[in-house]
Amino acid sequence: MSPDKRRAPGVFAAIVADPVRKLIAIGLGLLLWLFVNSRITNHTQRQVPLVTAGPQVSAGVGSDRLVVVLPTDRVVGKRFLEGEKAIDRVGIRVSGPRHRVAEIEESRLDLQIIKFLDLDWGSRTSVEFTAADLRSEKLLQDLHVELVPPRVRLEVELIEEQPFQLSLDLVELIEDEQFARRVQVDTAEFAPGKAVVLGRAIDLDRFKKRAGKPFRATVKSAGNERQVTASLELVGGVDSGLRFQSVPILTMQLRPLTEPFDMELPIVVDDLALPAELRGKYEPEAKVRTVRIKVGGNLRSQLVNLREGGDQRKLVEWAAANLRLYVHIARPDGGGGLPAEFAREARVLYVGRQHQLVDRNECLLDETVLVKLRRNS
Repeated sequence: MSPDKRRAPGVFAAIVADPVRKLIAIGLGLLLWLFVNSRITNHTQRQVPLVTAGPQVSAGVGSDRLVVVLPTDRVVGKRFLEGEKAIDRVGIRVSGPRHRVAEIEESRLDLQIIKFLDLDWGSRTSVEFTAADLRSEKLLQDLHVELVPPRVRLEVELIEEQPFQLSLDLVELIEDEQFARRVQVDTAEFAPGKAVVLGRAIDLDRFKKRAGKPFRATVKSAGNERQVTASLELVGGVDSGLRFQSVPILTMQLRPLTEPFDMELPIVVDDLALPAELRGKYEPEAKVRTVRIKVGGNLRSQLVNLREGGDQRKLVEWAAANLRLYVHIARPDGGGGLPAEFAREARVLYVGRQHQLVDRNECLLDETVLVKLRRNS
């Protein structure tokens, strides 16, 4: 047998001999490699924009940033400074285990500083921050973080407030055509009734001095046929950083959506305000009169159905049973007498069974109607 053939079994035996020790050695080697690899450090540096925001700041979208959170009802950020040099970005230098730094390089940095929320801002004009002030983020755990420059100063300006007692005299109304003729401006209500505008003193002064009305309201439906609402806007104020402390809401009632009907109505004269001896002395020229009325709500639907039924007699009977052309004679001023003949403006009066459910604006004359009254003998 050749020497090579005798040597082969010995080599194989050496390889497979004592497998437990060999596996332990391989495991220890792997653990040593992992330990050494974990001790290898690396670093990376990114430039991120510096911004300010209020306490309700939400997560940024798509880009790196460092947000200084301020109580925006009390103070507004003006500019960031490195010494006396204005800056708008800062370097974020991160160092640590190589695999953790690799995670940072693949992640978006959305960092915040929140330490200034509870400060006394009475006389402050600036604040400073360093990397130690960054809010603890899971992404940065086990890493060393530096700012470049290491210290940044933020100039601030105190927020002042300007109150306005609200009325439509201060509001530019923008009305949709479908509401323009129906809005009852005399029913305007604001909640709250006083608008408080926040901003820098110089911006508030410009806002007060500008020409025109300071507020705007775009009227829209409130989801029903009876009212419209609008959130007030600052005219030209938003671009300068002004805002409402609480956005006022304007509410106005709507006249009902009406439809015209020509109807013959009985005339009723109310003379109960006159002295007893004059009651019943004044009568209209005619007992009935054809007038045009505008009707809304459920009455409108009822009358449309009667009209579309094609039986005009039913519409006439309904008017005679439910509507009156009402004329009121007031007591003469100063105790004077009344002429033998005069005219009074009439209004339509609904006297049907549902009179308590019918709004006054759902049944009106569509024109001014004067009824001439004559004194009988």
